[in-house]
Amino acid sequence: MDILQLIIEGSDFQSVLREIIIEEGLDPWNINITKIADSLLKYLNQLKEINFRIPARFILISAILLRLKSETLVEEEKEERELEKIDIEGLEILEPPISRIPRRNITFEELTRTLEKVMSEKERREQIKLKREEKINQLQRMMKINIEDYVEKVFRELSKIIKTSFYELTNRKSDLETARYFVAILHLANQQKIEIKQENLFEDIHISLKEMPPQGFEP
Repeated sequence: MDILQLIIEGSDFQSVLREIIIEEGLDPWNINITKIADSLLKYLNQLKEINFRIPARFILISAILLRLKSETLVEEEKEERELEKIDIEGLEILEPPISRIPRRNITFEELTRTLEKVMSEKERREQIKLKREEKINQLQRMMKINIEDYVEKVFRELSKIIKTSFYELTNRKSDLETARYFVAILHLANQQKIEIKQENLFEDIHISLKEMPPQGFEP
């Protein structure tokens, strides 16, 4: 099957890697990370040369494989250095490590599982980033209101209640409206029109009217 065509059509990365393994004659039970990383990069470079758009997920997969390749080479170099250590005086020669599956060679299933895990983590971080940006946008929209008018609005509401808590005041309001109430309450507390008290960090805030509403603020 044409690997370039699979990439262009946006096939899943598992199918593309499977075809690369077949094309390159790699052992699916003993895959050399360096070889498969270089092979995928070779096909992506071919697409780049003929000005084809490369799907973003294959750029990500290539980046992950290159990272694995880099870690593999570092690990190999580290193991080689350890094997070269010889204590001449004590005549202690470092023996090779116990036989194990080399980090550079893994099965196809292990490889795809690793890639899926990394991609899932990246998607989770992207979602967190989007939520953070949305919160920032909400705050920006909040700041567009006339805060003085909102302070008066909240004060009028508190004047009818006399004593309440932040949760009771806002539990049926949207997140944006709750944020506006919070800012207004801080302004009122700073103006010494209300008293706020919080027993412990993150607990509910108790609010009480500190003085009778002045003229112009009657409910």
